[in-house]
Amino acid sequence: MAEKWIEGVFAVDQKKQRMCIVNPDLVDEIGHLVGGQCEIMTRIGISWNSWTKIASGLPVRHSLAHRFKARVLAAADRSEGFRRKFPLPGGGLDYVALDDAFLLPNMPARPEPNVLRP
Repeated sequence: MAEKWIEGVFAVDQKKQRMCIVNPDLVDEIGHLVGGQCEIMTRIGISWNSWTKIASGLPVRHSLAHRFKARVLAAADRSEGFRRKFPLPGGGLDYVALDDAFLLPNMPARPEPNVLRP
């Protein structure tokens, strides 16, 4: 991560950080696996602050998102919601489909303005 000294503080260069979003369509099902504020670290291994970012649809670091995804996938068989959204034809949970749908790219907050060229 690149840092720059600006007016007495280090500023992190946001362009250098790889960020992504956990699919908002999966947050309700994930919430059942997370538990409460006291249980989240032991159940899923992330902080409550990280969970509130994920649940709000905010971008998180790529490394955190992949760690979170691995832990949720390990516990996904306990979620009836995941089995309904990602069913296997013979029954059970389609882990490949869940894995593919889990993370989304970080979209810019505002699209770049269209520039008209003469």
